[in-house]
Amino acid sequence: MSFEKTFYSIIAAIVVIGGIGIGAVYYQSVAAVSTTSEPSASITLVITPNNWFHNSTINHRQPAYYVLEPNGTLGSSANIILPAHRLISITIIDYDSGASSNIGVNGSSNNSTYAHFIGTVGNIGYVYNGTPQFENGTLSGNATNNISINHGSGWEISGLPWNNTLGGWEVTHTFTIIDNGKILVNIPSWAGINPDGGAVTHASFYLNQTGTFLWQCYAPCGQELNGWGGAMATAGWMLGSVSVQ
Repeated sequence: MSFEKTFYSIIAAIVVIGGIGIGAVYYQSVAAVSTTSEPSASITLVITPNNWFHNSTINHRQPAYYVLEPNGTLGSSANIILPAHRLISITIIDYDSGASSNIGVNGSSNNSTYAHFIGTVGNIGYVYNGTPQFENGTLSGNATNNISINHGSGWEISGLPWNNTLGGWEVTHTFTIIDNGKILVNIPSWAGINPDGGAVTHASFYLNQTGTFLWQCYAPCGQELNGWGGAMATAGWMLGSVSVQ
């Protein structure tokens, strides 16, 4: 299947070029906090859109986050374990698509905060596959329909823009780590206009405290409750815990 070829070509590309984007930025204030000699860690998350969700009131295909395991299988994202005081390299492969008109803490809010990178090194991320307009944080809507790595280091961005044509933020999902209502890390993901999605987002960050925290997507994409039902309220789909050890 072309989907499978696309998936593994993206993985191969990440292996080759992922380190380029990481090494391109030095963030003094973060480095000053994290002076450990421990090696960095990495995690790859995969978002797939057509997962069958069923409970007493909902029977629908919905998106879900998975953890890409070392053997190539997709594991549960219900509890993600990350190290403290080490540089964490995160890659999100997003096969979903579509803009979000409302992002934030409930289905009726429109908080642009969640369209920006927060808590990452330099408060930036890198997008692979998309348009050159990402370089300046804007979007013209002419993204390629093919899955391709256009720049070896990706496009450096601080956030994703609003699209007047689509009437929403160019954010399909977010990976947001929360500590008692405080945003520790927010990474917005965009899959472009390709119906099959396929954009790759990369960022790096530190978690300088141990404990168990909430991770949540803040682009409402579930069923019922203004988009906050179903997958949005189910561990291992659009939320879970992060154990920092």
